Amino acid sequence: MLQIQQAQFPGAKYYVYLGETGELQIKVSIWGEIASAGLYSIPDGTDLATLLALAGGPLKNANLSRVDVIRSFPTPSVITVDLSDFFKTGNRENIPIMKPGDMVRIKQTFFSKVGNFTHHVTEATFIVIVYLQLYNMLK
Repeated sequence: MLQIQQAQFPGAKYYVYLGETGELQIKVSIWGEIASAGLYSIPDGTDLATLLALAGGPLKNANLSRVDVIRSFPTPSVITVDLSDFFKTGNRENIPIMKPGDMVRIKQTFFSKVGNFTHHVTEATFIVIVYLQLYNMLK
């Protein structure tokens, strides 16, 4: 039976999978465009797709074609995984098994970044317009 217990500390979240008695647990973290980013204690042998499910799934702006798994042991490396094929076919062949200490980063799509940039430019333009109007009124 799948149960997740959440422990919250100021500014951090930690999730524990309450698995079978005696089951080996590993700690991994996930951040970025995910519903519940944080540190997870999961059963050894859990794959990346299952970790995403435990973390509430990717957000709508997630770039699933370039998910980074940062692995520090035995040698530091970054594994870039294309999950879009998995979500189309269900084929787990290229989905990596999580290792102790792995960190998963899910980036935004390019279009999401452009949208955020456009939003900030619009806000800045609005502030400049208000400033200029106030400046002209006080002249």
